Amino acid sequence: MDAVYLVAVLALIALALWAATRQNEVFRVTVRAGKATVLRGHVPKSFLGDLREIVAHIDQGVVRAVKQDGQARLVVSGSIDENTAQRLRNAFAVNPANRRL
Repeated sequence: MDAVYLVAVLALIALALWAATRQNEVFRVTVRAGKATVLRGHVPKSFLGDLREIVAHIDQGVVRAVKQDGQARLVVSGSIDENTAQRLRNAFAVNPANRRL
């Protein structure tokens, strides 16, 4: 019976951590075979257009904007290389709609 309670407590902790990390997420875009799809949140149209051009050569990845100290920053994962990540950060930084949080 103790093992059941331990598993339940661990599951609740994992759920709380998952919810906390999602709360600071502004948007999430997945990339598969060069196609970008918005999964969650609102992506400014001008940035979305730039994003779709920049990731056209990417097999798979995730682009997220997260709130940090009152500003948004991009977090990338998957097969997105550093040069592509920097191009995404540059495009995100010049978009004035990204400054509003």
